[in-house]
Amino acid sequence: MGAIHWRRQLSVGQPSIDEDHKHLIGYLNELDAALASAKFQPVRVAKILMKLLEYTKEHFAREERIMQMVHYPRYEDHVRQHHEAVKAINDLSLQFSSDPTHHNAERLYKFTADWLVHHIIMQDTQLTPYVRGVWA
Repeated sequence: MGAIHWRRQLSVGQPSIDEDHKHLIGYLNELDAALASAKFQPVRVAKILMKLLEYTKEHFAREERIMQMVHYPRYEDHVRQHHEAVKAINDLSLQFSSDPTHHNAERLYKFTADWLVHHIIMQDTQLTPYVRGVWA
């Protein structure tokens, strides 16, 4: 699969959002490393997934507060996307919990990594003109 590297086009320009995104990428890279390990360890994967899910929810809440502060005009649509992602990730996590295979962990990683990078580039960067200089 391969690690995700932070790059300039992922920056929203608001420090707390960018730091959150870096942390989320870090958890995804931990998951990638666990999946690439010679010996698959479902417990290790489950622990990383728990941290990733918890941090994702915290990040979404912070990002949504900032969007409200700056009166982001596409707030409702953005929040809907967050809710849909959390539901999809929870569903995939439940599948992994009930059948902790390498395949199910890979599906979860692939969905989350693809969604996160696409969402940051296509959606979160639209926040840039609204959030620059906001230090929430």
